Amino acid sequence: MPLNKQEFSDNLNDHKKIFFSYAVKISPVNFTLLLEYFVEKADDVFFYIEPENKISFLSFDSLSRQSFGFDEINSLAGMIELLNSKLISNHSDYSGYNLPSFILTSKFPIKRNSEEWKDFGDVDLIVPKIILYQNSDTCFLIANQFTENFVRQGFFNDFLETQAGLIYNLENKLTPKNNSPSGIRVKEDQDELSNWTKDINQLLTKLPEQQIDKVVISRRVEGEIINEISWKKIIDELSGKYPSCTNFLYKSSDSIFFGSTPEVLIKFNQNKFSTEALAGSIKRGLSADEDKTFELELLNSKKNINEHNAVLDFITNALKDFSENINYSKAPVVKKLPNIQHLQTSINGTLKKNANILQVIKSMFPTPAVCGIPKSKSLKLIEETENFDRGLFSGMIGWFNNDGYGEFFVSIRSALVNKNKIYAYAGCGIVDGSDSIEEFEETNLKLKPILSLFNNADKS
Repeated sequence: MPLNKQEFSDNLNDHKKIFFSYAVKISPVNFTLLLEYFVEKADDVFFYIEPENKISFLSFDSLSRQSFGFDEINSLAGMIELLNSKLISNHSDYSGYNLPSFILTSKFPIKRNSEEWKDFGDVDLIVPKIILYQNSDTCFLIANQFTENFVRQGFFNDFLETQAGLIYNLENKLTPKNNSPSGIRVKEDQDELSNWTKDINQLLTKLPEQQIDKVVISRRVEGEIINEISWKKIIDELSGKYPSCTNFLYKSSDSIFFGSTPEVLIKFNQNKFSTEALAGSIKRGLSADEDKTFELELLNSKKNINEHNAVLDFITNALKDFSENINYSKAPVVKKLPNIQHLQTSINGTLKKNANILQVIKSMFPTPAVCGIPKSKSLKLIEETENFDRGLFSGMIGWFNNDGYGEFFVSIRSALVNKNKIYAYAGCGIVDGSDSIEEFEETNLKLKPILSLFNNADKS
C-alpha cells in the first residue's frame, strides 16, 4: 500500500530516514504487455510513450501519491525540496539518459468535484516504487525507497536484481488479450448541436463585452463500454497511428485516463527549456493536392494566424521573467496528424539561475490553446458555459527529477474510463469570427483519435 500523507511526512521528517533512488540497466521488455497486466492488478499505474523519440515510461506501484489544491504550489514545492534534500541516487552513473524520479499531474484548474473524476486529485505528486524506463534501446529499472542511514549499496543492487527477475518472469508468462476491437455505445444527444450553436453564439457577444480575445470551449461525449478493453491494443494502435504524439495512460483506483496528445507543455534540460505554440487547425485532405490546399488555407487564414500568435505571445510573455533568452521562428509551420493539421511554432531558451520549474509551469498553465486569453476571464467564462467537469482533460501530465530534467504534456485528445463508462473530450478556440458549425466539426476531428479506437463510436 502507498504511504498516506502522514506516513510520507513522517518519513520526510525522520532524520534517520534517507530517500534512495537507484537505477540499473536491464534487458528491454514489452512495455504495453506489462501495462495491460498492471492495469488489471495495480491501483496506481502511469504510462507514456513517445514513439518517434523511442521513449517509454511505466510505473505500476506508488511509494506515495500526495494530492494538493490548485493554490497549494508552495506546499508542493516544500515537499519536493525536502524530498530532494534526503535523496541519495546513482542516476549520475547513467549520464545522458535523464532518468525520471517523480510524476506530476494536474487537472484543468476549475474545481467541480464531480463523481467521475473523484479518483484523481487536483494536483498529484506521485513517488513511484518502481519505474521501467526505456530510451532508444537502453532500458532501466528504477526503484525509490525510504530506508535507514548507512544501508549498504549491495542491498539496493540485490533488490534491483530481484525486481528485474520478477519482471522478466512475469513478461514470459503473459500473453496478449483477444485482439478484436473494443466496443462502446455512444449516448446520443439530439439537442447537442443546437445547444452548442446557441452557447457559441452567446459567447461571441460576450467576448468583446468582457474584453476576451479567445476562449476554449469543449465538448464531452459519453458512452458505455460493451466489451472488455485491451489496453495493449489501444496504446499500440495509438502509437502506430500517432507516432509524433505522446500516448499515455494514468490509472488511479477504478479510473483510467488515457489519450494521445500532440501538445508539449514544456521540457526542461537543466537550465535549457523547449516548448511550443500549437493552435490553429484545419482538416486533412483526401488527396495530396487537397491536403496541400488545406495546408495553404491554414497558413493564410487570418483567424487561425491570430489565434496562433495569441498563444505564442502568451507563452513567451509567461516565460520572459524566468528566462535569460527565448528563441522561436518568425512564422509557424504546419504539424500534420492523420486526422488534422495544426499551426506550430517551436520555442526554446535558457532559464535564469535558480528558476523554479514549478513556478515556470504555473506561469504557463493552462495555455491559451486549452483555456483562452486573458486566462482568468477565460476560466470564468468556461466555468459558466461548460456543464461538465474537464478533470484531467486539458490538464497536465509529466515527470521530473532532482537534476533539472523533466517533460510535461498538455493532456488533450483524451478520455476517461470509469468502470463501464467512457467520457471523451475535445475543445476548440472561439474568437471573433468563429462559426459554431465549423467549430463543432473541429471538435469531431479532435474526438476521432479516441473514438475511432472503438467499434460503433467513430464520430467522423
